[in-house]
Amino acid sequence: MPNPVVHFEVVGKNGGQLRDFYGSVFGWKFDVMAEMDYGIIQDASGDGIGGGIGTGEAPASLFYIAVDDPQAYLDKAASNGGKVTMPVMEIPNIVTLAQFADPEGNVIGLVKDQPGSQPPPSDAKTGANPVTWFEIVGNSGAGLRDFYSKTFGWKFADPGEMDYAGLENDGGISGGVGTVGPGGPTQATFYVQVYDLQATLNKIEGSGGKTVVPVTEVPGMVWFAQFADPEGSVVGLFKPVEM
Repeated sequence: MPNPVVHFEVVGKNGGQLRDFYGSVFGWKFDVMAEMDYGIIQDASGDGIGGGIGTGEAPASLFYIAVDDPQAYLDKAASNGGKVTMPVMEIPNIVTLAQFADPEGNVIGLVKDQPGSQPPPSDAKTGANPVTWFEIVGNSGAGLRDFYSKTFGWKFADPGEMDYAGLENDGGISGGVGTVGPGGPTQATFYVQVYDLQATLNKIEGSGGKTVVPVTEVPGMVWFAQFADPEGSVVGLFKPVEM
């Protein structure tokens, strides 16, 4: 699958406090670039993708898709109904990035994929509780799948009666795109894999977060939940039924 999801990011008004929160909940440790107030999660055991937590203008949890030409993909997203929210920006000797909003307003990041720079999935580490799934939901799952298919070449399984379709994202993590449930918000987010969802939600609330979606089972498939961190960014928790 071209253009995999390779990096996640959480930003807010106080990056240090956010790193303390996610470190307390998931045991993540960070290498902090002080001048940018941005911490990269250190390598540890557990398959997933890497990520960073830092200070930004507005609270957000999002993920980044690797592309060879960020400007070309911004143009492609715009031509398919999206909107540029951050033009191509280079952080010298570190990364070239950009961001866009899809037709339902979900903000997604682009990162320039330097040949050979992205490790294979088995080498990607984010600690004991890795990020292993991403999700994009809106009022029209079919419309969103059409947009992401045209923009990135992603292919989806049969959405079925839930109007939610997964994809296989070689080189990154898998994900799903579908229609939001009754009363649910349009959003793009990522999911952290844990062994005990309720215990993790309890830990989150004890550290200043808030439960958004309680522990829920999709029979025969997955258990999941969602929480808001202290600055309001929504992140998911995920446990396959076989764990």
